[in-house]
Amino acid sequence: MTRTYAQMCLVARAMDVLGERWTLLIIRELGLGPRRFSDMLDGLPGIGTNLLSARLKHLEHHDVVTRIPLGGPGHSHAYQLTERGEAITPILAGLAQWGAGLEAPPTDYADRTRWALFAMRAGAAEAGAVFDTVTELVVGEETFWMYGDGTQNQLRVGPAPVRPGLRLSCSRATLHALAAHRVSVAAAAASGDLTVDGDIDTATAFFAVFALPETAADVAKPRRGKKRR
Repeated sequence: MTRTYAQMCLVARAMDVLGERWTLLIIRELGLGPRRFSDMLDGLPGIGTNLLSARLKHLEHHDVVTRIPLGGPGHSHAYQLTERGEAITPILAGLAQWGAGLEAPPTDYADRTRWALFAMRAGAAEAGAVFDTVTELVVGEETFWMYGDGTQNQLRVGPAPVRPGLRLSCSRATLHALAAHRVSVAAAAASGDLTVDGDIDTATAFFAVFALPETAADVAKPRRGKKRR
């Protein structure tokens, strides 16, 4: 039986659906578009197959997640967010902003490039929706693309489906530094840490729109590429 707070309070009602462990992280994973069950297991280290199945069924029941068929042989499918599921993104952006104020995590914690990119996308809100340059990001061995369609910004895993107007190649560490505004696009490109295929001003605008929440450590560090007054 699903646990419930058994309260009329709207916050309690929302927590009945979203408050179980792993639930919001499943929504985070699906913020990068449709994902196979195996892809979600990779993005949620430690969850276990039975628990992931149970959480997905729970979210399907409440119209947060839906299944879509995949092409090819067999009857494989992927999961994606519904419109109500996408509406949870601002909540996750607020949590990311709040979480940035916590002390630094242990260095052995799991990390994924897509988690940073999701936080960047979630925090962009309206500005990200109108950033209509198809942008491909090659971060280490991984490739992602982003595009604002006027209503929302799409973040997807893999190469862009069309020729990108902007292509950015860097390491994960450089991506974090750029998104946290610890280094400018011009400085990263000049040092060779960032390769920009496209207009440098558009690349600068990209990181102005898609940024990571500023942490206490970021505030304490001087920024490269800008003169101090």
